[in-house]
Amino acid sequence: MEVHYLDVDVISVLRENGMIISSDLDEFAEVKKRAAHSRESMTDSSTLFLCISPTNSCNMKCPYCFQGDKSSKNRDTKYLNEESINNLKQLVLNAVEKPHSTRIEKISIEWFGGEPLMQKNVIKEFSKFVLDICERYNLDFYASIITNASLLDIKTWKLLEECKIFHLQVTIDGQKDMHNQVRFYGNGQGSYDDIMINLSNMPLDNFDITIRINGDKIVFEKIPDLLQDLEARGFWPQRSKQIMFHWAPKFYNFLGHNQDKDMYYTSYEYQKSKQDFELMRVNYFNDWAVRFGSKNKRLNFAYPNFASFYCSTVESANSFSIDDGGYIHKCYNTVNSKDKRIEHVTEFNGENPALNYYKKFDKTEQADCRTCKVLPICDENCNMRFVSNAESKICSPWKYFMEERMTAIYEQKFSKDRTEDKLYNGEGEIIAG
Repeated sequence: MEVHYLDVDVISVLRENGMIISSDLDEFAEVKKRAAHSRESMTDSSTLFLCISPTNSCNMKCPYCFQGDKSSKNRDTKYLNEESINNLKQLVLNAVEKPHSTRIEKISIEWFGGEPLMQKNVIKEFSKFVLDICERYNLDFYASIITNASLLDIKTWKLLEECKIFHLQVTIDGQKDMHNQVRFYGNGQGSYDDIMINLSNMPLDNFDITIRINGDKIVFEKIPDLLQDLEARGFWPQRSKQIMFHWAPKFYNFLGHNQDKDMYYTSYEYQKSKQDFELMRVNYFNDWAVRFGSKNKRLNFAYPNFASFYCSTVESANSFSIDDGGYIHKCYNTVNSKDKRIEHVTEFNGENPALNYYKKFDKTEQADCRTCKVLPICDENCNMRFVSNAESKICSPWKYFMEERMTAIYEQKFSKDRTEDKLYNGEGEIIAG
């Protein structure tokens, strides 16, 4: 409608909130400035982030694993040896005492693999070194691990506590039969029961776990059975304060376990499945809460956040992924690709142009992104997917469900008949409040 039909007070409020803008304002130029500022702030991060693969070996043989062939004939190293560990320690010490970029205020470690718990001694030794450094220089510390949990016995839980590794990601791909079809040991035996037994031994305090479910349409159908088993084992919803879920897509690729493309998600279908998954989960929780007299989850709505545009790990001059040979990568997705190695930790000085390989693009100049109406709040920030022209970009759910979500926010905040059957977090994803 014509602006001059509105009351002056209404116009003022709309202008304050950016709903009415000056006709001479170049909105796209503002978006480009925002993207550039985001990139600059990531580059200047004061956190030294190391994603470390102490081994490329794994005791499982999951057919869809993106990490490639782990057979001995195609490996030049089996684990991070003592010399590489000492070199990595020196890299940390140099970053703290002689920073090549922004001064370090925090050290963050993520253990990756292969299966990192196959090298527990490496984790123990290096963690102790970093913890001592943090204490000596008054630095913050954070650590996490991505593990299949098959080796996570009671003794290992105590090791993680000693190393202050309190955050874990564990993959469980649906109920037992479904999981065992795609998550099995080298001898073909399923891993489901071992993982569940180990998770049941998680100490009551300190730890939190994200259960990652690599999802396709068949896996999704079996989610209710998984939730029922978690409840039967006293794990979830009983310990919901320690447990989160991450529903992740399995896009079709040549390593895909199921070669029927119909089983895999398009970007739209994936975002729809995320909504369906979270609604299923919160409804299950509330049914359990009614049965046991616990408090229901309250469903909340939130506006989307501004886009970050780029990957902070790739952009930061203080973030590195380290493979089992002691070589540096800028993206953890390449740690099992020898041709993607940049340089050895002994050679690092921060000046290698290859460290900026995944920064050689401007998201606001990508054809699909430039014409997208939700670019300012886009959730897709993986540099590697853009640089490699991957088909598996995950467009924002706001791109597909804008009207639905804005209606839901309105109903919650203004309607007398408020609905509480949906839930969105600040990133536009549905979650339990």
